[in-house]
Amino acid sequence: MKRLALFVILPALLSQTARAEFIFEQAYEQILTAGSTVSLDGGDFNNDGFPDFVVTCCRYYSYLFIFQGNGDCTFNLTTSVVTYSMGSITVNDFNNDGNVDLLIGEGWRDYLGYHESDVIHRFEGHGDGSFTELSALTAENIWVTADDLNGDGNDDIVISDIDAYNGEVLVKLGNGDFTFQAITGYDIPGGILHTTQILGDMNLDGNVDIGLINYCDNITFLYGNGDGTFQSATVVADQHSAAGSYGFIRIGNLNEDGMPDMAATGSMAMSSYDEVLLWDSGGGYLYSSVDSICNGGNWIEIEDFNMDGHLDIAVSSFNYGIVLPGYGNGHFANGSDSLLLKSAGATYGVLAEDFDLDGDQDLIFVGGASTCCYRNTTLTQGCTGETACGISDLTFSVSPNPFSSSVAIEVSGNHSVGASIQIFDVSGRLITELEPVSSEGVYLWDGKSSSGVEVPSGIYAVKCCSGNAVSSSMVLKLE
Repeated sequence: MKRLALFVILPALLSQTARAEFIFEQAYEQILTAGSTVSLDGGDFNNDGFPDFVVTCCRYYSYLFIFQGNGDCTFNLTTSVVTYSMGSITVNDFNNDGNVDLLIGEGWRDYLGYHESDVIHRFEGHGDGSFTELSALTAENIWVTADDLNGDGNDDIVISDIDAYNGEVLVKLGNGDFTFQAITGYDIPGGILHTTQILGDMNLDGNVDIGLINYCDNITFLYGNGDGTFQSATVVADQHSAAGSYGFIRIGNLNEDGMPDMAATGSMAMSSYDEVLLWDSGGGYLYSSVDSICNGGNWIEIEDFNMDGHLDIAVSSFNYGIVLPGYGNGHFANGSDSLLLKSAGATYGVLAEDFDLDGDQDLIFVGGASTCCYRNTTLTQGCTGETACGISDLTFSVSPNPFSSSVAIEVSGNHSVGASIQIFDVSGRLITELEPVSSEGVYLWDGKSSSGVEVPSGIYAVKCCSGNAVSSSMVLKLE
């Protein structure tokens, strides 16, 4: 899925605390009686500006559920039944015509084992919510995903190919017309649990990398060369215990040190606790486990859901769907400080998107029985006025808000001496750190990153820290 470009104007300054509770409300539920959910992805299928999503289910028959969004976290559902199995699905504009297309592999896996297939189906989108099935591709698959691997503007595909306890990652570069070049294969010692994912630049060399969880409990990367080819498999984390049908990796700067970290799940109730792994260049592997987030996790999303400047984790698991607020140091809330959203049976997938176009990330949880949308109320329920909701009496004002060229941040309170001001984007990435321009605790932000590059319009988190006192607010930058 390619994230939709959305824009929102805030009527007033909004501030949040670090906890996730009460920020989500269920806005939509659709009972699915078709069987087990296998995969989901999102995009704007009918070009109306409202985010949509699609779900595949496979049990006795295969179902393709297309949910077209109304822009308010509700959806109109259309259902298609096919005679072949439906596994993973990826949504991209494969022929560069401005309309999103669907790529669906027949291979899938559940608790009974692997259901591998050599067929991948192509559905061309027409921009009105309808699709036409084209001739299928031939490639052994258990999971298929897509993105631009070589920077040529065309979407390429990455395929998990599993043979007993051995595995292979297959790469097919796109031609930009929904056709693909010959397969290049990469051996994976220890096999592949299920998913193979395009992660982004994990070694900071500017190239896209691929990651997966091994059947033998390691996490393995294929580092990209920038031209659509990849280096040999490298184990980057040891003994990430996994079992069952799914195992997912999501990346983010989880301890705010500027390095790419990750959270990984193991799937099913028999797996060990799902983990947060931080970049550790001095260790025997590149990543070290620092926290447990839940047990039996399946799909995972990493976003700043409560918009406090720290990345949070949403997990669909064997027993529930849950949101874990982040503290910005690689650790996440659990127990009463986490937010249980969906508890009726297993949730196999989760998808984060701004479905109501208000500027914060909403959540879709899908399971064997139902699909639910949870509206994020952070921006509509946040504190109002110019007093932050932070800890202690450390407060600050932001003016003007929204702003276009520069914004003044004035810190007050007993803890204001020596305060530091940091600016984050909504993904939790640190944009810049400000220095005071006067002894009265006044800071100025010119809307640029620490490297002097103008940041795009949008919502940014302003975080103020002094000793153990922390306060945060939101600011909107306009063109």
